[in-house]
Amino acid sequence: MPDAHFDKPQHEETLRILRDLIRIDTSNPPGNETACCEYIRDAFAKEGIDSEIIEGQESRGSIVARLKGDGSAKPLMLTSHIDVVPADASKWSVDPFGAEIKDGRLWGRGSIDTKNLTAVEMAIMLEIKRRGIRLKRDLIFSAVADEEQAGTWGMHYLVENHWDKIACEYSINEGGGANVPLDGKNFYFVQTAEKGVGWYRIRTRGESGHGSVPKPDNALVRMGKALMRLSHPMPVTRTPVVDKFITRLARGLNFPKNLAFPLVFNPVLSQTILNVISTQDKQTADMMSALLRDTISPTMINAGYKENVIPEVCEAVIDCRILPGQTHERFMAKVQRLSGVDEIEMLTEAVPDPTDSEPDTELFSVIARNVSKHDPTGVTIPFMVTGATDSRFLRKKGVIAYGFCPMKSVIPPQEYVPTMHGVNEFFPLDSIPFSFDVLWDIVVDMCS
Repeated sequence: MPDAHFDKPQHEETLRILRDLIRIDTSNPPGNETACCEYIRDAFAKEGIDSEIIEGQESRGSIVARLKGDGSAKPLMLTSHIDVVPADASKWSVDPFGAEIKDGRLWGRGSIDTKNLTAVEMAIMLEIKRRGIRLKRDLIFSAVADEEQAGTWGMHYLVENHWDKIACEYSINEGGGANVPLDGKNFYFVQTAEKGVGWYRIRTRGESGHGSVPKPDNALVRMGKALMRLSHPMPVTRTPVVDKFITRLARGLNFPKNLAFPLVFNPVLSQTILNVISTQDKQTADMMSALLRDTISPTMINAGYKENVIPEVCEAVIDCRILPGQTHERFMAKVQRLSGVDEIEMLTEAVPDPTDSEPDTELFSVIARNVSKHDPTGVTIPFMVTGATDSRFLRKKGVIAYGFCPMKSVIPPQEYVPTMHGVNEFFPLDSIPFSFDVLWDIVVDMCS
C-alpha cells in the first residue's frame, strides 16, 4: 500500500484531519488548544454541525459538539485531548509538527497521544451527519485541553462548570485498543480502570557541618536509607479489574501459558512468573508487576549548596501509583511507616484517585463484537492503565468510561507505543482503516 492511499474516502479524510491537527502546535505548556478547537469548529460547521468552544483560561479551549438522538437511550460521548507534551526538535529526525509521511508512518507529536483518536472521532461525526443516520441516543463529541498537565482547564473544568453539555451514560476515550499479538491471536485491551497518582515530597533533617568532619546524623544518609526502604516492591494485591484481565488473558492463551499467567497472583510464585516473562519481554513484565501492586518510584532529590558543607535538609519526590480500593491518605501513612520519615506532603491539590468502570456492559459487548467482526483472531479484555486519563473525571460522575482507540498494524505496538511522550512519535498508516471502521461500527451499533 502506498504511504497515503486508502480505498475509502473516510480513511483519506481521517488522515487529512490528523495531519492538520498535528500541524497545530498545542504543546502543554503553554497549550494554546483554542487554535485547535477553531479548526475543529470550522470543519464541523461546513457539514452543519454546531459546536461550542469553552475556555477555562484564555487560549486554553475545549470544544463540544452534539448530534441529537430521539432520547430513547442516554448519550454516548466520544472524547480525546488535543494538548500534547513538548517536543525537542533538535532530537527528532523529522519536524515534530510537520506531519511528515514516510516509511508507512505518519510522524509528529500527538500522532499517537491522542490526536489520532480526535481525528477518527471527528471523521465519524462528519460521516454520521452526512448520511443523516437516525440516532436513538445523543452522540457527543469533546476534544479537551490540558490532559497532559492535570486536566484542570480541560475535562475537569467541563465536569465542574459545564456538566450539562457533556453529561452521558458512556464515554470512549484514550487508554487502550492497540493489538497485542500472542499465541496466534490479537489481544485488544479496553481500559476500564486506572491507578491513582500521587506525587509526595519527603523531607529528612540532620546535623549540618563541615564536610571534613562526618556527622552520624546526616540528612542525605537518612534520605538514602529511607529511599532504599521504599524501593522494595509492595505486596501483590488481587484487585477485581486485574483479576479479570489476567483470567481472560489466560483463557485466550495456549498451554502452558494459560496455566502459568494466573500464578502471578500467588505471592510465592509471582516473581518467578514475572522473571520468566521478562526473559522474553521485559517491558511487559514490568507493566504486569506494576498492575499487581501499589508502586513507588523516586524521581527527584535535592540537598546541599556547597561541596564541603553537610546539608541540614534533604528533599526527595516520589511518584506513587495506587490501586483501586486504596486511598492516598492510607498510602501516605504507609509510606511514612516504611520510610521512617515524618515530613511528607502532597505536591498537588488535585490528586487523581484510582477509578474504574464495570467491564460487563452493553458498550463492552459492542466493542468486543466489532473487534471480532474486523479481526476474527481478536480477543477483547478489560485492562487497567498505570497512569491517569481524563476518564477519571467522568467516572466520578457515574459515567461508564472506557479507553479504546482500535489499532491494528503490521508494525508491532512495541515500536510505536513507546514513542508517546518520546522522540520521533509516529502513527502507523496501515492502522487508519481499522481504527475508523471498528470505531464506526461501535458507534453506529450503540447509537442507532
